[in-house]
Amino acid sequence: MKFSTGAPERLTKEQQAQLKQTIVDCLPYEVGFTAKFNWTLEIIASYIKREFGQEYSIRGVSKIMHRLGLSYTKPTYTLAAADEEKQKEFVETTFPGLKKSRKGRN
Repeated sequence: MKFSTGAPERLTKEQQAQLKQTIVDCLPYEVGFTAKFNWTLEIIASYIKREFGQEYSIRGVSKIMHRLGLSYTKPTYTLAAADEEKQKEFVETTFPGLKKSRKGRN
């Protein structure tokens, strides 16, 4: 081989599988974070540091997510004219139900 394959992965395959399962099956607050519903790259980096003792940059976490077949989106705006009651119902009832229903799909 005439080129470097790069630095070795810091998380084992088992740790990567555990990380993916946690992100897919759990909400951040269920594993001890204050964020209620949304995994962010920052929260994932904190989780990796806490659980596996490995420190990753945000870009590094992004690369891990890509390798694990996960993607993310960044919210770009909040609807100013949105109905607050409907938003509250979605956050408290609909979204948690959707998140839990995905468990059987993976």
